[in-house]
Amino acid sequence: MGASLTTNSMKNFGTVNSFDVDQGRGAIKPEAGGDNLPFERSAFKWDIKANPPMTGQRLSYEVGTDSNSKPCAVNLETI
Repeated sequence: MGASLTTNSMKNFGTVNSFDVDQGRGAIKPEAGGDNLPFERSAFKWDIKANPPMTGQRLSYEVGTDSNSKPCAVNLETI
């Protein structure tokens, strides 16, 4: 995916809808509604190998764009 540095610096909140540990990709369901946003392992601000995100876990994130100019979640953090 390769998220770009173009972000909306406003913090958003959502829950992890899915995460594939092997591929390092997943999706987050925004609390504000709308479509799930994809993310990849580089979007996390912590070591996901030691502490992978869990389905249903609430996180904060920013909205960025991927290499195809599609929205994605970046700067994911635990809350």
